Amino acid sequence: MSIYTKPLSELATADLQELLDAAAVENVRLEFKAEIPNKDETLKKLSSFANTFGGYMVVGAKAQSTDGRIEALPEVDLQAGYKQKVVDWCFGGASPPLTVEVSDPIATPAADSRVCYVVYTSESDTAPHFLNGRKGVYLRTDEFSARFEARLADENELRHLLDRRKLILERRARLLRRADQRFERYALNRAQELNANPMPGGKKKRLGANLTLCVVPRFPSRPLAEHAALKPLIQRNTVDWHQTMFPKAYTPMISQHESVIVLQPGADFSLFEVNVWGMLFYATNLEAEAGGRVGIHLHHLAGCVLLFLSHANKMLGALGYSGSILIEVRLASILGVPWLYAPREWPEFKEGSQLDEGAGFAIETTTAVLDEKTDKVAMEVLQYIGFPPTGLTL
Repeated sequence: MSIYTKPLSELATADLQELLDAAAVENVRLEFKAEIPNKDETLKKLSSFANTFGGYMVVGAKAQSTDGRIEALPEVDLQAGYKQKVVDWCFGGASPPLTVEVSDPIATPAADSRVCYVVYTSESDTAPHFLNGRKGVYLRTDEFSARFEARLADENELRHLLDRRKLILERRARLLRRADQRFERYALNRAQELNANPMPGGKKKRLGANLTLCVVPRFPSRPLAEHAALKPLIQRNTVDWHQTMFPKAYTPMISQHESVIVLQPGADFSLFEVNVWGMLFYATNLEAEAGGRVGIHLHHLAGCVLLFLSHANKMLGALGYSGSILIEVRLASILGVPWLYAPREWPEFKEGSQLDEGAGFAIETTTAVLDEKTDKVAMEVLQYIGFPPTGLTL
């Protein structure tokens, strides 16, 4: 049947008539609803599809109570904003959020003012999806059931779903670990390059205290772009920075497995990486010199955090990703490095880390929050870092 093969945007009256002509029967991937289901019922049905094999819910189609065979298209009244309502329910009512598609209203063979809707969700790589405020996880029943309905998963089924999600989380950790290793290797090579021919009386160059900030889909379950598309994507999506742009034009770009990396998008010791899974990784040296001393300049740190988040917001939009994200932040080589603050060019220093060589944390948020409240997200990151230190203000 064409409902399984056509994009939802192309479904039409003839496809509804086909369901009637074929006497379609509800199955593990298809359900008929004579009336518009409420939020609770919608989430229950769609989460059971996502946790099993994916499926379609036809709203405005009536099935027989005995065997689930379609018998009529009673249709429903046109619903203002129905598509966005279902999307919002699925984003806010399930954890992790459900990804769904909702058709435009489809005219029925009766050709009156009433319509049908088709709602679709695919088998989810981020399953199990729990419903907020409800216990357990719903699955779509199999062919041995009298009727195809949503039911709670048993222990073995839940373990299987959790194993499926575990693979996604392991991928996310692996992507970040690989990006960290690439930056460490680049910083070492860059230091050797800069020190090979030092300026007379110049100091040895080294990475020193540094910041890495990674913005990644919370569940990177599928590639968001072809590898060949990453370089032009970077070139088209820059942000204003220091009267120029970030990443800086004409900086070296290299292609690595699944990724494109920009070397020196900002300072000497800096790097930006984007990969096909939607991970955006930023790294930079933080040390600055003032009054003959070296420290971590508060304004520079704050500026880097805001710059990276602003650029990540633009890149995620260009990649077409919308949903939950994780922001992972790490400070490294900070032991004994003081905080630096320079009001009116007179530098002030405050004691830095006395015991910790580094620190790291993660913040969960969404692309919508990052887009609407970038400054607020940046402030949350800075508060986790723990500055401004006592006695210093931004």
